[in-house]
This record gives sequence, structure tokens and C-alpha cells, in this order.
Amino acid sequence: MKHFFTITCICFLFLGLFNCASSSVGIATSNKPIPNTPYETVKTVEKTFTWYALDFIIFGIPFSEPPVTDLYEKVMEEDSGDALVNIRYWNDKSIFGPLTRYRFTIKGDLVRFPSQTTTKSKK
Repeated sequence: MKHFFTITCICFLFLGLFNCASSSVGIATSNKPIPNTPYETVKTVEKTFTWYALDFIIFGIPFSEPPVTDLYEKVMEEDSGDALVNIRYWNDKSIFGPLTRYRFTIKGDLVRFPSQTTTKSKK
């Protein structure tokens, strides 16, 4: 029993000290095309999305749905902005044995388009 406890403690120590981690980064100008459109900057937003998965080399089972599909909408809905500009994003993953933690962070300037009224002149 004493050896089992010692081996278990050593295994947890190695998991904590020698786990794997990787990351990647990127930038984008905006999430929507903004050709010659005036806009006002509301504020800078930053949001981190985290999810976990059980990974076995090339086969993985996520515990929850990764929140990547509506990523920009989730960031913009807090302050009801129209678009994100100057986007910086990075993701990382940390592996603790078969458990993998994925994090995706997005940071950008939330902008709002002024309401435009189009008037047509009649001839």
C-alpha cells in the first residue's frame, strides 16, 4: 500500500511537470468587409473560450461542443456591436495525460456603424 501511494504521487508529479502545451496566434483586419464605411469604436473586447476533451493519440472525444461556430457573434453580443476590427487571436492546448484543455482567446476593437439614411434626389 505504501508503494502504491508513492507511485501514484510520482505519476501526478510527472503529469504536472512534464505535460505538453502548444499554441498558435494570428491577426485579421475585421470579421466583416468594411469598404470605406465610417464606424465608431465602442471598446476593446477580449473573450476566452475553453473546452476539454479526452484524447487518445489521433482519436478525441470532447466533453462539450467547442464554441467555435458562433465565435464572433458571442463576442459582439455583449455590447451589441456591428463588427470587430484589429482582431488578434491565439489558441493553446495543454495535455494532462489523456485529458486535453483547449483555450481560444480573441481580442479586438468592437465597432458600431452609424445609422445611415439614404436620400435619393428626384429629377
